[in-house]
Amino acid sequence: MSSRTSVLFLLLAAGAPAAGQAPAPGIDGILAAHWKGAGIAPAPLVGDAEFLRRLSLDLAGRIPSKAELEAFLRKPDRAAKIDELLASPEFPRFWSEVWTAWLNGYAAAFDSNREGLRFWLEKEIREGAPWDRIVSRLVSASGVSNVDGSVNFILHNGVDPAIKVSRAFLGIRLDCAKCHDHPFDRWTQKHFEEMSRFFATIRRENLTGSVRVSDASDRAGGPKPRFLTGSQPVTARWREELGYFITESRPFGRAFANRLWYHFMGRGIVDPPDDFSLRNKPSVPALLDFLAAEAETRAWDLRSMARLICLSDAYRRSSAGAPRDPKAEAAFARRVLKPLLPEQVIDSLAVALDSDALRQRRAAALRGLLGRSFGEDFSLTWRHRETVQDLMAKFALDLPAPPSASTEDLYLRMLSRRPTARERELLRGRPAAEVVSALAHSNEFYFGH
Repeated sequence: MSSRTSVLFLLLAAGAPAAGQAPAPGIDGILAAHWKGAGIAPAPLVGDAEFLRRLSLDLAGRIPSKAELEAFLRKPDRAAKIDELLASPEFPRFWSEVWTAWLNGYAAAFDSNREGLRFWLEKEIREGAPWDRIVSRLVSASGVSNVDGSVNFILHNGVDPAIKVSRAFLGIRLDCAKCHDHPFDRWTQKHFEEMSRFFATIRRENLTGSVRVSDASDRAGGPKPRFLTGSQPVTARWREELGYFITESRPFGRAFANRLWYHFMGRGIVDPPDDFSLRNKPSVPALLDFLAAEAETRAWDLRSMARLICLSDAYRRSSAGAPRDPKAEAAFARRVLKPLLPEQVIDSLAVALDSDALRQRRAAALRGLLGRSFGEDFSLTWRHRETVQDLMAKFALDLPAPPSASTEDLYLRMLSRRPTARERELLRGRPAAEVVSALAHSNEFYFGH
């Protein structure tokens, strides 16, 4: 019996809660109990305008337009807005960019077609493919790189696929174990060698402008590979069976839930999110267990999990006020500031300034950045402020002013709020282009808060 079948059987056997029995606590109940035990006072909840800005960045990859902001403030139905953005074509487009940045970084290298992978992911997300199916296909993908987008995950990076797969889908770092037993964790060089064997059957054939990836059954001789749980394949289709082992394992659900939480909250319950280890414990273990169980119950549905998190009070906690408190941030009692992805910066500028010129220049601006390597190809968060400044500099001299150029209008468009009396005084008489440039370079604009 598979783990999923077992869970379903137990749920059916348990039945509904008895009359008068309190339901199990969700996200906010778990966190409230944790804060009480740790003596942590939570930050207040943000208002409707800041919530909409946060939500639009996280689900659609850009700030809300002035019209969207005004409509939401007239009728601030949070659940309806979440559903609207989840159903929009912007959601699969943006999330395909998020997953591509995480899986393949920002460099098209090692014969991989980065845009081909992104396009494949967009199609899968648009069609509602569950995460376990996406992962299984990525791990076992075969085909031609410029036709079958999924194969570009395996092609990219130039490191052993076992390292990439374990970090991306299990949150486990096998890097050290490639050369020696891990000094701070349970993984040994033998674990790495056995895991790496799953990819020994891969055959690469260089074609004109692309690469064909296939599996050669004659390479399946010698010792069988072994998954980190000890499972071994029973056929010669090693990568297909690895996909099954991964998606049926407990670390898979925990890594998926933690990665989603990281995106929405700016910090993982295990942080960094690809480093589950003996020394790097979850900051709120009960929350991680709850989200992992929910992910499985919801059949690995990305939209359902996004809705669950975005509807929580935890998602609405403020980052403003008191000085940074690492303890409160680790317990998600206070919002963590997170820098925007480069795609978010460009798309937010285009929305704020209603600029077709910026939309048309988007691909060129991104190409100038995406050719760079930022260290770990699994990084989901854009942490290079100087590079964001470089991006902003591309538009600093010719950022167009929107049709209405009042200071109040510019603040609503770019920061989703009205200026304070002090800001009005400082900006009185300043040209619109100067105000736009100042706001575009501000921390408030290019940080999610």
